[in-house]
Amino acid sequence: MPRLSAASRGAGVFRPATHSGSVQSTPPQDWDRRYEESEFPTAPSGLLTQFLPLIPKHGIALDLACGAGRNSVLLAQQGLEVLAIDRSLPALQRGREWARECRVNVQWLQADLETYTLPMAAFDVLACFYYRDPALYPRMRAALRPGGLLFFETYTLDQLRASSGPRNPAHLLRPDELVNSFGDWNVLFYHVTWARSGVASLVARKPEP
Repeated sequence: MPRLSAASRGAGVFRPATHSGSVQSTPPQDWDRRYEESEFPTAPSGLLTQFLPLIPKHGIALDLACGAGRNSVLLAQQGLEVLAIDRSLPALQRGREWARECRVNVQWLQADLETYTLPMAAFDVLACFYYRDPALYPRMRAALRPGGLLFFETYTLDQLRASSGPRNPAHLLRPDELVNSFGDWNVLFYHVTWARSGVASLVARKPEP
């Protein structure tokens, strides 16, 4: 992927003609309504802040299923050029507003990750938070450059023990799913927890050739 052009960074939300369908069988209008009617956190993920010293000060980052952009903005604040993808236009509009408040540039792209083609070996950092699609894993592996960092965190099947939150098993990680999918990389951190919700977190570096 070429470096993001100055004309496109932070200029708005881009909607490719291939955008269609839904993510994880959730009707798009449901997610749009949530982002229009509810407040979402602007503080970045604790996993990213915990490993902030590892994040490079230059390069290109990809934030998949970025939502309202809390992690996209943090990555941009580190000096990275950031491509943030989500299929919810209201989410991306919120992210754009937050980036403007924080005075950083992010390229926002509305796309369906079930069909969107990720460029190969294009990114130095790849973040994926609270989104599960095993069919996407091979494309994620290919999109990260050798030596690049992966930050991945989402709910596990233990979430079904919780009284609220995601209830559809199709959205929840199976046991050891992340290490089975990325464990051949240099795993810097892996943690599975149950504290009011079931969550698995992974930080891994793609090996150099």
